[in-house]
Amino acid sequence: MPSAAVPLLDADQARAGDEAAVAAGDTWVGLMERAAGHLARGVVAAAGGRISGRRVVLLVGKGNNGGDGWAAARRLAREHGAHCTVVAVDGVDTPASEEAAANRATWLEVGGRTVAGTAHLDDLLSDADVAVDCLLGTGSSGAPRGAAGEASEALRRAHGLGTVVVACDLPSGVSADDGSAAPTAVVADVTVTFGAVKRGLLLHPAAVHTGRLLLGSLGPTYDRHARRTARWSALTPQGAAPETLPAAADKRARGAVLAVAGAAGTTGAAALAAEGALRSGAGLVTVATPERVRGEVAARVDAGVMVRGLPETVDGGVHDDAVHALPPLPTGAGAVLAGPGLGTGAGVAALVAALRHRASRLVLDADALNVHRDEPGSLADHLGALVLTPHERELARIGGGSDGPDAFAHRVERVPELAERLRVTIVAKGPGTLVAAPDGRVWVTPIGGPELGSGGTGDVLTGVIATAIAAADDLPLAVARAVWWHAAAGLRAGRDRAGRATATDLLAALPQVLGGLRRGSEDGGAEPSARPPAVSGGGPATLGGGPAAVQRAAAWGAMPWEGWARREGKR
Repeated sequence: MPSAAVPLLDADQARAGDEAAVAAGDTWVGLMERAAGHLARGVVAAAGGRISGRRVVLLVGKGNNGGDGWAAARRLAREHGAHCTVVAVDGVDTPASEEAAANRATWLEVGGRTVAGTAHLDDLLSDADVAVDCLLGTGSSGAPRGAAGEASEALRRAHGLGTVVVACDLPSGVSADDGSAAPTAVVADVTVTFGAVKRGLLLHPAAVHTGRLLLGSLGPTYDRHARRTARWSALTPQGAAPETLPAAADKRARGAVLAVAGAAGTTGAAALAAEGALRSGAGLVTVATPERVRGEVAARVDAGVMVRGLPETVDGGVHDDAVHALPPLPTGAGAVLAGPGLGTGAGVAALVAALRHRASRLVLDADALNVHRDEPGSLADHLGALVLTPHERELARIGGGSDGPDAFAHRVERVPELAERLRVTIVAKGPGTLVAAPDGRVWVTPIGGPELGSGGTGDVLTGVIATAIAAADDLPLAVARAVWWHAAAGLRAGRDRAGRATATDLLAALPQVLGGLRRGSEDGGAEPSARPPAVSGGGPATLGGGPAAVQRAAAWGAMPWEGWARREGKR
């Protein structure tokens, strides 16, 4: 049975997994040998499935990442017929762990081609069919320094000239914890990671450096450790699939959504949010919007959407009296969303505060977040379940940073803390969108791309989330699924448009995405028509033998969402 989610570990958890495996009877030598076998298979995949007679240059550091490289060189040469050169950037006499030193000694004893230092890296790499980054592992932080720094820059230059680069466990200069990447971080076409996926590999900007992500198992003890300790995860297509509706489900059982949205000049935002709710499965959708624009909103939405007018200001915004004129809030299977195109006047602030104190399930987006910029702590004062959907600037306004870039750079530590403090679920929008629950669970969205970088797509997402939580037992998980649906719809909408989809395109794709995920779940995995995996992180690499050969050769370690991403995003 396919897993519903892939556990994501930080560096400390990954090291603890190694230690747990050894404590259970494995050995450090055995773990390194297993990792080396996976790395060798990744290099074969990067060469399109055939490496015999081809030139592989492995740049190794002095840690256990380097030990993996020494062992992988031996296996590539002996088992696959590759012509391997190992470049020991710190020299061949540096102190190393027992297992790394043993693999280095074995390579040297059999006469394996070895170069010490960094003097001729550009020349060596220019002749390579595949270059392998075994410089730094999960224990490093910041920019590569010294010989490792020189080697990282040489790998970047080689990659820029077309040499295929494979990273061992993670690209050097990339953080396993927060997804940051130093300016000199290695850019890989394929990253072969071991034991469990390090969460930084799915976060941006590191995901761009990761390229194609492959996972090699370190055994059942490590697998159990990852499942038991990980609070972060990424949903698979199986885990993102919508629930099956009961045969007798009526429109109220499917969920009622009230969208408080829109104003003069921003009726499109209200319409997009309402349509997002409707097309993702809500049975009843009502829009509450200023009276002046009620007809305009009604003309923009499906005929099944009800539109109610609210008292308005002279300029077409929300009046202070609107709080007393709201339609009845959904009860039972229902949710309220507020914010898209709503404006930020006193009437909006009063309306949003009332919703916080009355709604059992509430999604706040855009202007409904901005009205809290002076008192973000007031977001902790809410009656029911609350979901916040900020982009980076809005995240800063509600307490996530000094400004947008600061909030995005520190989202890994700040968003979960903020979710716990405010007792809310936070959707931190952007590349690799995070969903943080108040109980400490965090989901990284492993798919998505530039298709979502279009005005109005966030309004659609707000509606999708409202529908997803309307009848959910596990509300944060439902939010994570909704974000996945939205990203998948973006891929489908943009596949024939070179990634340049609109919010309207995304709406049209949503029902097909939900149907495809449901069919795949019922079939026990991805849809039967799913193509072999191809992309993750930075996208498909142009590798020897062609992308199709790479997909076939690397099916053993592919991420479970890649088949979906490949099919939906195929241009």
